[in-house]
Amino acid sequence: MTKEERLKVYKEAEELWGLIAQYDQAIEEMGELIVAINKYKRKCLYGEYKENKKVEDNLVEEIADVKMCLEQLEDFVGSEKVNAIFDVKMQKLQEQIKYMRELKNNKN
Repeated sequence: MTKEERLKVYKEAEELWGLIAQYDQAIEEMGELIVAINKYKRKCLYGEYKENKKVEDNLVEEIADVKMCLEQLEDFVGSEKVNAIFDVKMQKLQEQIKYMRELKNNKN
């Protein structure tokens, strides 16, 4: 599905259920992602859910749900605004990585 097609579906969802319901859905999906990340982390680090393949599948599903919600929220507020701030945040992350590498190299 193209982005334009997805945006049309999001608009239909907004018209059907309302903007507030879409915000609430995003909040719910993000909460479910938090739970899925914690379970997956416990599986990887501590061996909990070791034999449960559904833990990873659930993580992937929740990432997809949140990705949909984020794309919809971005459309609500304006992707230009989001992309501008995103670029600033990425630059800041690059600077932090560079700084931390320099610290690490100076310790060696």
